[in-house]
Amino acid sequence: MTTVEVLVDEAGHTRLVGQAHVTRTRGEVSTTFLYDAGYLSGDGMAIDPAFPLAAGSQHQSGLVRAFSDSAPDRWGRNLIEKAERIRARQEGSAPRHLDDLDFLLGVSDNTRQGALRFRLPGREEFLGSPSTVPRLVSLPELLRAADDVASDDDPAAAVKRLLDTGTTGLGGARPKASVRLDDGSLAIAKFPHSSDDWDVMAWEATALGLLEGAGIRTPQHRLTRVGRRSVLILRRFDRTPSGERIGYISAMTATGSADGQHRDYADIAEAIRDHSLSPRQDHHKLFDRVVVSVALGNTDDHLRNHGFLAESGSWILSPAFDVNPNPDRSRPRSTSIMGADALPDEVEGLRALAQECSLTADQAAERMRRVASALLDWREQARRHRISEHEIATMAESIEPRLQAVTKAI
Repeated sequence: MTTVEVLVDEAGHTRLVGQAHVTRTRGEVSTTFLYDAGYLSGDGMAIDPAFPLAAGSQHQSGLVRAFSDSAPDRWGRNLIEKAERIRARQEGSAPRHLDDLDFLLGVSDNTRQGALRFRLPGREEFLGSPSTVPRLVSLPELLRAADDVASDDDPAAAVKRLLDTGTTGLGGARPKASVRLDDGSLAIAKFPHSSDDWDVMAWEATALGLLEGAGIRTPQHRLTRVGRRSVLILRRFDRTPSGERIGYISAMTATGSADGQHRDYADIAEAIRDHSLSPRQDHHKLFDRVVVSVALGNTDDHLRNHGFLAESGSWILSPAFDVNPNPDRSRPRSTSIMGADALPDEVEGLRALAQECSLTADQAAERMRRVASALLDWREQARRHRISEHEIATMAESIEPRLQAVTKAI
């Protein structure tokens, strides 16, 4: 059993939350968590909706979900596994089999997502070696390293370069790195992948611009070019302008779901009802985002691609992120809309979702009209990001019928 102290950063001050006792058996883990008595007697909030503020042991098969939200996803796990294979090769030993706790504690503390931090009992230093986050001027070098890591080899120099930036704590499967903006703020650089069939990063930037035009909050972002390739820079929304940490949980955690489990937007709406500081406001925000997802064909809308930020002892919906149009009209979405996961049923699903999102039929129609109107110039937005006319024509085969279906439903 491994015991780890769990702490949380609040307004720049670190506070002990409790202890996690992790049992590790043949690559599987389970967690017993106990809140600290001092934390319970104060004004702290539950770190995970499944772990209410109560004395005594609370158990979770696997890691506590809120811990998983600050652990690596596919890209970070791949980097850590490559680093382990390189270490074993250099030492002439067999690589260790890494479990979920290894991945969690392998994340650099200073770039870890959210406000949770971890250390061993009796120690002052936090687990996860601090990283040196590079400035934007390093983008060409980081992109080359990401390309090398995406190969089947284990390139030691490239893996070390990306690990040193603190990239492992960032979610998702796409190649990326931590970077610092000119003002010193922490940001994410998302890179193209050699297997991309279209300019994914430019389309994500296009989608984020359209969301902003529809009045939907997104991370501060900009698209830049490294040679002829698009790189998307996103300011971290789990950090304040002064660099303080903000608590974060995914919709997976908020709904009490397992990683990869398919759920419905009604489940996210229920989580908002149960946990949000402003349920009605967040319901309306969620509805607008689902309208955009239907209209643009954003089908990779799994539970890790929705999140909540800590606010005044509760949770609020985070800015929208990872919104990616897909040209495949028949591709089912990851999170269904009142049971619907593809056109034409999705539009009827929107009407049914309105009630779950605290909207009357007339209010929902007005929001659909406003959002659809903001998306009409999607081609011009794409051209501003230097997307080719060929790609625009290809994406139109998906977006136009979707946008028309939403418009006709109003």
